Amino acid sequence: MKKIKSVTAEDNNIEILARIEKVVVSTGSNGSGYMIIHLTDKTGRLEARKWTISEQDKEIIKANKFLYTANATASEYRNVLQLKINDYKIIDKDELSNYGLTFDDFFISAPVNIEKEYFNLLEILNNLENNTYKQITLDLIEKYKNDFLIYPAAMNIHHNVRGGLFWHSYTLVKNALAIKDNYKYANIDWELVICGSILHDIGKIIEIIDESGVDYSLEGKLLGHISIGNAEIAKIAEQLNLYKLEDGSINKDVTLLQHMILASHGKNEYGSPTEPVIIEAIILSTFDSLDARIYRVNDDLNKVENNEWTPRIMSEEGKMFLNHFSKNKK
Repeated sequence: MKKIKSVTAEDNNIEILARIEKVVVSTGSNGSGYMIIHLTDKTGRLEARKWTISEQDKEIIKANKFLYTANATASEYRNVLQLKINDYKIIDKDELSNYGLTFDDFFISAPVNIEKEYFNLLEILNNLENNTYKQITLDLIEKYKNDFLIYPAAMNIHHNVRGGLFWHSYTLVKNALAIKDNYKYANIDWELVICGSILHDIGKIIEIIDESGVDYSLEGKLLGHISIGNAEIAKIAEQLNLYKLEDGSINKDVTLLQHMILASHGKNEYGSPTEPVIIEAIILSTFDSLDARIYRVNDDLNKVENNEWTPRIMSEEGKMFLNHFSKNKK
């Protein structure tokens, strides 16, 4: 049985078992329906087509189901590998052991030691001096620890792997620490940058339906992760008696932390309810965009061979990118 990463365009009669991440039913130029099936296992992702579909296919080929086929055919279309599905069967999660596989074999994982890096993050946070930033951040990641460490950072655009949310958030922290010495002349609250980096996407734990990242929850569709994260900060601040000061005024540090989340996408047209008006929010939104863009472009580059171009990447204004490496790193 082949793993996704080992499939080549020359392969025929491929035996493969993969998790379905997404299904799109479309209509061809001849008016007939066909199905685009996004498949994944721990080695990678692969787009498949089923050109002839029935009502039963539409009923049983669903996201988070496991699809087995023994006679698929691979080909390339515009430099991207595709699989043609003929006969198939849907495998129940409890049947995976019959194939020597487990549920975890069908999730791509972040390339970091999450347990070790989470310990390092806690050490950073515990050494912060601002009690408001520190307590809100520590309490929120403790509240959502299990999900924070395994959820993807997004459904499609970036870091859409198991552990992607932690990987992406902690990368922003490390990026901030890496440039800190270069900006000693600037008035920057680095503790605010650190805590904003960790919490800027915390709302995705509620926005995304579960660790598989195949759909958004009702709250995600109606509210979005930015407003959810902002509300979570306000709620935990109230619980910790940090939201208001003794004189009844709102704690400025809570407001600053909320602004980091609300302005994290940088511009209104990118989904931020407010745009950065403090220097720390500029740093966070810049690193957030940079990390997402690097991930997305690199992911597409790894799908094409040397001296070939990626498909158009919509998040990069529809540009194609050249894989200029002498040897593909796949």
